[in-house]
Amino acid sequence: MKDMDELFKEWRSLVLADSDHFVEDGIICHETWNSVNRKILFILKETNDYEGNISKLINDAVRVRPKSKLWLRPTFHNIGRWAYGLLNFPEDVNSYKEANKERKKSLLSCSFINIKKTSGTRTAGKGVELNAIKYASFLRRQIEILSPDIIVFGGTFQTMKDHVLPEMQKKSHRVHKFNNIICINANHPACTKKRILMYDQVVSNYANYIAENA
Repeated sequence: MKDMDELFKEWRSLVLADSDHFVEDGIICHETWNSVNRKILFILKETNDYEGNISKLINDAVRVRPKSKLWLRPTFHNIGRWAYGLLNFPEDVNSYKEANKERKKSLLSCSFINIKKTSGTRTAGKGVELNAIKYASFLRRQIEILSPDIIVFGGTFQTMKDHVLPEMQKKSHRVHKFNNIICINANHPACTKKRILMYDQVVSNYANYIAENA
């Protein structure tokens, strides 16, 4: 995407003034992203000790690297389940079993943004919020370029609400709207809650919002 390349060029030049790397993110698989009728963007905090292109890392882990270290933690397993449920609503909204089966493949239909474009550790610190403040206009532009139908905030809702998308308006439990984008406030996908409860938190709240506004 030309617009994204230009955004990253400008963004990278600022980040590299204080760091030795810049983590690109965005669409995982352009072909799949362009074919789905419901575009879902996940907004996370930062990568964990990874300094490359996170989109390519996920794509490779799904397609050609089944033993990738990406699968050692629960983050992208949970996100894949959430993605399946949202992509297949209303047919399979309650099908956690099917979502679990299709979790890796479902990641190819999505896009991802990390607020902080440099790597961190297992526990995200104050740096995430500082980056949201400093690069708020860049984060907004990245969202505009991706133009999603749904945003899922993985433990990032309050930071994004406070500093990047203050216009978000609450519509129902854990569901807000930014312009025409449905925004879901979810726990961080590495949270230790039961996987099925986290799935319901995202997919069932989305389903309830749709039902209330049918």
